[in-house]
Amino acid sequence: MKDQKLWRYYDLIKFLTLINGELYFARADSFKDKYEGAIPKQTFQSMIENFKDYSTAKNKDDIILEFQKIFNEKRKKAAISCWHINDTESAAMWELYSKAGFGIAVNTTIEKLANSLVIPEGYKMIMSQVNYIDFDKENNTDYIYNELLPFKNKRKEFIYENEFRIILYKESKDSTSVSSYPDKTILADKVRQRFHFGLENLPSEGIKVKVDPSKIILEILASPYMKNYEVKEIKRLLDIINSHNNTNFTIRHSNIYDNLNYSK
Repeated sequence: MKDQKLWRYYDLIKFLTLINGELYFARADSFKDKYEGAIPKQTFQSMIENFKDYSTAKNKDDIILEFQKIFNEKRKKAAISCWHINDTESAAMWELYSKAGFGIAVNTTIEKLANSLVIPEGYKMIMSQVNYIDFDKENNTDYIYNELLPFKNKRKEFIYENEFRIILYKESKDSTSVSSYPDKTILADKVRQRFHFGLENLPSEGIKVKVDPSKIILEILASPYMKNYEVKEIKRLLDIINSHNNTNFTIRHSNIYDNLNYSK
């Protein structure tokens, strides 16, 4: 598994950030997918049904609202860098990302990533292949105790992404504290007492982690949709960076849509 190849598809600015020694981790609540970090529906319903202290609420809707608040709060506790698992470049990923302005891909391996990241003080890291689940049917009580579990799972509708994640988190100094989530209602306090709170909220702007790009990047590819002059401009930028940082990065124009040629 450590030699498994990973891909990341970038726009130019984020690519240059990596080349200059920083890997960006986005906080989970900033992701476009609003299901990110969510609890599967059956698991959620089981939690609601098993919550017996109805006397503190006017109705079941109040309990549901408090549970939803809890899960939204948990999305602030993980920062994620997402990669695509594949031995080769992916036509599907180019189709998806190139049209959104993501014109450059880099590849690496799990081992190279694990050995090259300089984790900021106070943070911890886990790496996980994403598990694609039936969001309507999954029922797992581990969601109550494992704050990172929702970020290791995604809806099966996204299985084409074949995603691998690096997740940053920070353990709270008082992992059993409930008072760090102040609320005036008895119901909110009762709901929170059912969960393990061991992680701190992370910066809303995400986290930049120092990396040595020369130890991470195996290959750099330009989108097959890029014009030749655009690739030349990126090569020119890389030459400047190479001269300044004493590196030797090159970029190859993807030939995935080139004409068939049996003589090569």
